Amino acid sequence: MKLHLGSGKNVKEGYINIDKYVDFPGVEKLDIFNLPYADDSADEILSEHLVEHIGFKDEERFWRECARILKPGGKLVTETPDMEWLCKQFLEAEDSFKEFYKVGAKDHYFGNGRSVEQRWGMITTHFFGNQNGDGQFHYNGYTKQKLIRIADMIGLKDCTVVKIFNKGAQALVASMVK
Repeated sequence: MKLHLGSGKNVKEGYINIDKYVDFPGVEKLDIFNLPYADDSADEILSEHLVEHIGFKDEERFWRECARILKPGGKLVTETPDMEWLCKQFLEAEDSFKEFYKVGAKDHYFGNGRSVEQRWGMITTHFFGNQNGDGQFHYNGYTKQKLIRIADMIGLKDCTVVKIFNKGAQALVASMVK
């Protein structure tokens, strides 16, 4: 069994696609903190830009729930904005606030479009989420070391973290094995 947590409308074939906030064909609305699967039952868990949407008080519950349902040898893959890169980029970027954010507007980002050369644009939305609806707020941040430490704390091993550029900013992709 392969799970895609926080799938949104990005339905992946061969996965059980799960998202609390999306009503879309092929997507199940389930509680990611209390998944209806037996211990040691999942071969793979994928989450792409989900963990930053989980608040501090629920963070441990989420990671431990993933570890609970993974089979021995199962893999957890998560992609999340690179908080270290975002902080550095924000401080180096031009401080040019042009317009108030337009909710629902595609690629508006405070009038700066998708530029990462401006503080008030794509960078800001990676800190706080795009805030275009329920579930679209960021409450948490991750670095390479934090992801490696979390893997250790929840009993996963072989954690590798690579940096990629996706969704308009640098992201981390962590792969962990139970």
